[in-house]
Amino acid sequence: MDQLADIVQQYLKPGMVLIDLKHNRQTDLIKVTIDGEEPLNIGDTEALARSLRVSHELGHQFPHGYQLEVSTPGLNYPLIAPFQYRKNKGRFLNVQYVENNIRMQIYGKVLDADNDEVSLDADGKKCVISYDKIRKAKVKISFG
Repeated sequence: MDQLADIVQQYLKPGMVLIDLKHNRQTDLIKVTIDGEEPLNIGDTEALARSLRVSHELGHQFPHGYQLEVSTPGLNYPLIAPFQYRKNKGRFLNVQYVENNIRMQIYGKVLDADNDEVSLDADGKKCVISYDKIRKAKVKISFG
């Protein structure tokens, strides 16, 4: 899998980050999930898919062919990198974290985020959580 990740990494444009990579060995389906500090669009995913499809490295690794799927994280995908928290400033998150060996959960609006922690407004109370304590964080989209 590391060799596959290395191949994908070399085709990422500046600002793109490899979030997830899955390879189903039975079907040779490769699923690549990318994100970036700046929003990515379908053109970005298509360009990466095109570059990977014509790469000699993937052809050598999969001489009998493969299927390729390149996408960005969906709404239900957990946040895993600091830039994703920054990108969601002003949005609401549902965060599961551990504090003093106790599992906690908070729902709050992202006030700020740096490379070490995220600040949330939870019902008017500011809560700062370091990323190493977070077990899962998802954006909650509200309509209206």
